[in-house]
Amino acid sequence: MNLKYSMINKLCLSIWLVFLFCNVNAQLEVNSIEIIEDNLENFILDELFDCNVSITNVNYIGNSQAIGQFNYVQDDNLCSEYFGLSRGILMTTGSIEHALGPNNDGDAGENWNIEYEDSFLHNYLVDFDIITPSVNLYDPCVLEFDITSSGSTSIDFEVIFGSEEYTEWMSPFYTDAFCFFVSEINGDIDPNFNATPQNIMEIGNVLNDLSPNLICDFENAPISPWTIRPYSDVFQMTGVNECLYVDNLNGNFCDAIGYDGYTVPMVFNLSIMPQATYRVKMVIIDAVSDSWAGLDSGVFIKQRNMSTSIELDFNWSDPLYNSLGATVLFSPSYINESSIYYWDFNNDGITDSNEINPIFIFEESGTYTVALQIENECTGLSNSISSEVVINNLDFVALHEDVNEFISVFPNPASQNIYISTSHIESNALIQIIDLSGRIIYKKKIIDSDLHMINVSDIVSGMYYLNIVNPSNHSTYYESVVIL
Repeated sequence: MNLKYSMINKLCLSIWLVFLFCNVNAQLEVNSIEIIEDNLENFILDELFDCNVSITNVNYIGNSQAIGQFNYVQDDNLCSEYFGLSRGILMTTGSIEHALGPNNDGDAGENWNIEYEDSFLHNYLVDFDIITPSVNLYDPCVLEFDITSSGSTSIDFEVIFGSEEYTEWMSPFYTDAFCFFVSEINGDIDPNFNATPQNIMEIGNVLNDLSPNLICDFENAPISPWTIRPYSDVFQMTGVNECLYVDNLNGNFCDAIGYDGYTVPMVFNLSIMPQATYRVKMVIIDAVSDSWAGLDSGVFIKQRNMSTSIELDFNWSDPLYNSLGATVLFSPSYINESSIYYWDFNNDGITDSNEINPIFIFEESGTYTVALQIENECTGLSNSISSEVVINNLDFVALHEDVNEFISVFPNPASQNIYISTSHIESNALIQIIDLSGRIIYKKKIIDSDLHMINVSDIVSGMYYLNIVNPSNHSTYYESVVIL
């Protein structure tokens, strides 16, 4: 899948999103989608994963109004503190409209009256005492898909769980719950996963960086109003993981949010290995002892390390002066294989290199404006920056000594050996082979012989630079070589 999407310009998801509801006056906006399976891949990738991940076999179970995208803009007139997330996916047991404030209905919800048969999920929730065995599962909102990655990928997810079951309806006889199951399929590459689904969003896996002032002892359990709750007035039971809970009765904390209570942002990690295939099942469910499931809960989820801009800078090495000019290695601060790099070394508007870490030879002294522009093909993000590079006049005095007539390199290209004739070169000079990133992969001192042989059969094919550095640490010879 070729993903050239702009994450900046997708505040209301493009063509394949149908806006069924959009409250532009509130600080929280929600946009439900018409569930079309082909478009779900893009939706999930844009909001939750990076471009190294491929998604296949997408399946959605639930009402189309139960899932969508959310956007949040802070409004200090409505919220005493920041809600915690700015955008992402919203999954609910009812309608995403009930996530919107003002919070003037303590028992808001939607009853789709859809029973959901899933013995694994049911037993899992029973094992954690979230529901009693007699409880049935209703009104599912389920996203299932397979994921693979071209490289090792570590993604942090931020999650806020909100519910109308707070605070008077907290009970194992009728409770909503959210799980993010991951299992490895079609092989056993990753030792951390197997064919049995694991819920990566159990409270015990919360990272300890939720808030600088948050001190909390977590009780290991999936996310639900029964496992993250304040003191229960109905059952006179103490709170559980109460430090994660935010009371929003009557919108007292944030009237842009429609739920009576919700959690602080919780952070969970998923690390996957290249070539492994995983099955992901994200599910929020309403568990009740009869067929009426009318109080909504919702989970706001986004990728934590998703970038909305490229923080760009670049560095360069000290010039190496020789008869060819001044050779400089450039290194950007942002390195990404999905990006295209445009280097302009002489400020003429023409791209001189598309390499990530290019080497450029300045043939004349002076001050050069070097410009770099980066475009990420995956995310659509771009940025540019320029800096001045000074090539000093004084160092060019030595460049007029033409040593090329005394040095020859052959054959070039080479597959087995490279021979260097170094007549009239100082002893103890250093022969170096440098790759395009500026890393020295071979070095050897010149002792007495006028002819030197370098075995390059073990060096990966590609273009390199051969550099001869005299004992005073100045480069006296620089040439590109090709190894086959």
